[in-house]
Amino acid sequence: MSNRRMNLSEKGKQILDVITDQLEIDRPTAIKIALAKGIQVTNEPVKEEFTSKNKWTIPDNIIKGNDFLLFKHIIFNEVKKQVDDDQLHEYMLSYIEKGLRVINDIHNDKASMEDFRLSLL
Repeated sequence: MSNRRMNLSEKGKQILDVITDQLEIDRPTAIKIALAKGIQVTNEPVKEEFTSKNKWTIPDNIIKGNDFLLFKHIIFNEVKKQVDDDQLHEYMLSYIEKGLRVINDIHNDKASMEDFRLSLL
């Protein structure tokens, strides 16, 4: 089991690039961190649409195996219901977009001497 292709908004892609540079990590890891952060900070299910003309495609198999299974069941727990694959990927994308924006806010609000990695915790 793994994720399908998902389209990240243009703003989300820009934030993703900043995060990968600042944390010195690859995009798949940054996407997983954003997904986890999005789930962490959201109190109720996210069904927010992040739209823009230009989209960046998150490739297949970025989140796979046990990671996918873990995120899938965490999302089931968050939305408090079983969802089909289409809805699951919509939730995943919404949580990723939300997480990217939260991480960006943390990055912008940190003091110059603070370690960005510690700020994320």
